[in-house]
Amino acid sequence: MKIIDCHCHLGRYFNFSVPGHSPEDMINSMDNTGVEKACISPHMSLSSDIKRGNQFMMDTVVKYPERFVGFFTYNPHFPDLMEDELPRYFCTTGIKGIKIHQGTHKTTLQNPAYRNIYSFADKYRIPIMIHTWSMQTIKNIEEISAQYPNAVFIMGHFGAIPDNMIYAASVINSRSNVYGDTTVSMMYEKNVEWLVEIAGENKVLYGTDMPFIDPRVCLGRVLHSDLSESIKEKVLGKTMNDLLENVKTYENS
Repeated sequence: MKIIDCHCHLGRYFNFSVPGHSPEDMINSMDNTGVEKACISPHMSLSSDIKRGNQFMMDTVVKYPERFVGFFTYNPHFPDLMEDELPRYFCTTGIKGIKIHQGTHKTTLQNPAYRNIYSFADKYRIPIMIHTWSMQTIKNIEEISAQYPNAVFIMGHFGAIPDNMIYAASVINSRSNVYGDTTVSMMYEKNVEWLVEIAGENKVLYGTDMPFIDPRVCLGRVLHSDLSESIKEKVLGKTMNDLLENVKTYENS
């Protein structure tokens, strides 16, 4: 069974202890849990240094192309830099996604400076992993995903708390291009089964927040769930693999 972790980070974080944060540490963890590939966006790019963080991501993907898929972090406060850097990154094999963390970047998804990256993702069918921790963000995704139907919007954390997750699932069900992941902290018992029930077996993706969160617990929630083997296969990797394979090759014109 192919396992792809759709929601990972990389490296140290400025105000937390994050053991096992190097690429090699993460590969060791992936080997221990049978994970084939991890989609990465370094902590550095989400907080302290967007330029060095994205470079760290690319260097890691180039060094370990069989294990990591790169997600380019987009910071709307530096639109000229982002526009200049996009071609260089998306010409690199193995970089197939975009990461948005409007929380650490102190803005909202409605920031006009995000429109460039939404259009870019729409043109190339690129998945966008979005930190989804509030009802406002879910409603923003509901609106934006309708405007950019070819882009793929992944609700990282699925809305964070159960009440938000119910509304997130309604958005996922109403949009063919919106998904949610299993990277959650506050959840009910049998939580993975519940997410599949409310959002559908084709719309839930396996994510862990590694190395921020121990992936063994996250994997166990899926493997030891009551889901059928065919649904587990979709959640753990098949659906995400299909999304990554659907990304169009970047044309540097």
